[in-house]
Amino acid sequence: MVVLDEENMSWLLFSNANDMYLSVVCGTIGVFTVEIQLTDSEISSYKSMGRSYIYQLANSIRYKPDYFMPRKVADFGNKFKVAEALSEWRNG
Repeated sequence: MVVLDEENMSWLLFSNANDMYLSVVCGTIGVFTVEIQLTDSEISSYKSMGRSYIYQLANSIRYKPDYFMPRKVADFGNKFKVAEALSEWRNG
């Protein structure tokens, strides 16, 4: 797992082999994250529109997290060793 891009305190974009994942910070008083695997269509949109597409998708997730909960990747942090990927991203 590697971090591809980040908007601080908003979202993180990850890649693992051929798959891509987006982790979005949601909530106001009770802050939580929603991690989804991007669909082929979403990956294509990202490849054509770049970061602006991820920004739009993250906002959609943030404002309607319940809509995306069926796509939430369970145990994302442990399953994909996210802490190691973040350390590599931030510390080079």
